[in-house]
Amino acid sequence: MSGIRKILIVLAAFVVAMRLSFAADDAAIIDGRNYSFMIAAPPGWQLTSTRQLQAAFYPDASTFDRSPVIMYVRSANKDDLHVKTIEDLNRLDLLGIQEQHLKAESKKVGSAQLSDGSEIPIYSFSGGGYFELVGYAEQPKNITVFVLSSETEKDLKASEKSFRALVASYLFISENVTTPKQ
Repeated sequence: MSGIRKILIVLAAFVVAMRLSFAADDAAIIDGRNYSFMIAAPPGWQLTSTRQLQAAFYPDASTFDRSPVIMYVRSANKDDLHVKTIEDLNRLDLLGIQEQHLKAESKKVGSAQLSDGSEIPIYSFSGGGYFELVGYAEQPKNITVFVLSSETEKDLKASEKSFRALVASYLFISENVTTPKQ
């Protein structure tokens, strides 16, 4: 990596960190094998983590376990999942959802902007009582997945602005991350 690119990455991370510093409890650097990124809870939402999710979000007036609407961010390793593109991962996600919601379907419904100004595709998963918006940010070795999941279509639509704010807070830092062997 060139010296200028390293400086630009550090500078971008610093700018986002300064922007997020006012809400340190609601922002985090998430890392794992081949990925590291920054993410922040949108206004009115709390950040938490669970055994299954490194970064999960729920509305202030609720708890993660009892909220009818939640958001989470996960990283999907392309090699581990045998996917090469966002479209491949979207198909794989749909197959997983259809195991419990046979009538679920996925369609591309637009895009959202990341903190660096780039656009990512947004898909809607619905059918059989299932309501989600899912965004996919592709990186060289991973795809970062943003999910807004709701019990009702009404709550999904009411939370879309917060979902877009979550996506806009995302800053990919590096794929050069090593983690301790378990």
